[in-house]
Amino acid sequence: MPLVRYTVAALAFIAAVPLSAQSSFEGAGETSTLDCDGGTAAITGAGNTIIVTGGCAELVIEGADNRVRVDLARKGSIRITGASNRVSWTTPDGSKPIVKVVGAGNSVSRAK
Repeated sequence: MPLVRYTVAALAFIAAVPLSAQSSFEGAGETSTLDCDGGTAAITGAGNTIIVTGGCAELVIEGADNRVRVDLARKGSIRITGASNRVSWTTPDGSKPIVKVVGAGNSVSRAK
């Protein structure tokens, strides 16, 4: 029965490890709020206005003409693929996020 004990112990350990949260939005011309709960927020679409809360580790946007305000975790990151997206961000300590942008006319700035 030692195998059973080790298997149960391994399963208990796996169940105790928190998974990172992910919140996603897909659409066009909508207004919404997401809570990424410290994980990743993924936004796909065009012409959306999105507020993201929850101290995100990462924000990923694929699309065009989205307006996003995001609450990032310390050392968070923003990744944008698309055109004419506007992102404003905050961090708890005011540190700048890591930003990677592919596309034209995108802007990323600290929220006012």
